[in-house]
Parts: sequence; structure tokens; C-alpha cells
Amino acid sequence: MSADLRAASRTLTAAVLAVPGVRSVVPPGPALATLVRDVRTALDTPRDGAAVLVRQGDDGPVVRVVVTVDRGLPTTAVLREVRDTVRTTVVDVLGGPPAHLTVRAVEID
Repeated sequence: MSADLRAASRTLTAAVLAVPGVRSVVPPGPALATLVRDVRTALDTPRDGAAVLVRQGDDGPVVRVVVTVDRGLPTTAVLREVRDTVRTTVVDVLGGPPAHLTVRAVEID
């Protein structure tokens, strides 16, 4: 990942973590794969703060976010807020909207 995309990932991760109801951002890779078995090890955000996947696609930035959310809040509302926050932040950081954006959630008691 280039330095600009890595910086964008850190900025997006911080923005997503600020959304009410988001407990954590799950980084892509083995931690996400083990989420079902061992939720506690998957909740750690990487030390450099970059947990949102950002890559350059043919048509523009491709962004993937997996968050854990509190069950006490409506998951759909939290996901919409995350989606809107990511879109706004991508425009601010990279100068245009994402070509593709995926937001997924895992509910935790």
C-alpha cells in the first residue's frame, strides 16, 4: 500500500472509530478470519492505526470497512453513519468519492 493510501487508511480508521456505536475496526487479514473463533484477538487495531482497507482500483479508491458494533444500538443506523463518514472522509483525504465502498458489521454483546 502506498504511503498516501496508508495515511488515508489511518485517517479513515480514526473517523470510523469516532462514530457512536462502533466498538472497533477489524483489520483485514488473519484477525478477521479468526473473529468467529476468538473475538478478543480480532478487536485490536494495528499499532499504526490503519485498519480500514484502502486500495486504488481502476475507477478510483476501493474501501472496505469491517466494524464491531454494540447490540444496544440499531446496527443499520450505525452502518449508515459509518458509510456516510467514510464517503466524506475519502473525499476530504483523497479528493474524490470511493469507486466502491463496502461496510460490514459484527454485533457484540
